[in-house]
Amino acid sequence: MAWLKKRYPELVMLWIASGFFALALELLITRHTEEVQLVGVAATLLGGVVAVLALFLRSQRTLWLVGFVVVALAGLVGTGVHWSEAGEEGGYAGGYYEDDDEYEEDEGEEGAPPPLAPLGLTGLAVLGAATLYVRDEEVEEG
Repeated sequence: MAWLKKRYPELVMLWIASGFFALALELLITRHTEEVQLVGVAATLLGGVVAVLALFLRSQRTLWLVGFVVVALAGLVGTGVHWSEAGEEGGYAGGYYEDDDEYEEDEGEEGAPPPLAPLGLTGLAVLGAATLYVRDEEVEEG
């Protein structure tokens, strides 16, 4: 148990990096690669790289914190974009629609993206920043 407690921040940061890279893979698989959509892919990859680098280059703490803030802001901007697109199209493909009471699965139809999906990017970035902050505070105390 002492081993886990001692390395917990690093393990969390590793999971955060894995989350970013899994999200990037999902974006690429779903072809989230047109025009402004590339910002999401780039921000997700940046988050993964920052998390990995934060594991090994501890002296650059401020740079990694700034990187996580940039990624978090990109997620918030993406949420705004998704929200506006969902409002314009009256819902999103494969989900609930404003004028429907039932769940509908659209086969082959494209609609607006899920409005809150980019918040996962923001959440991972905030978790990464908090983990980095806590880890470095423990190092300074110990």
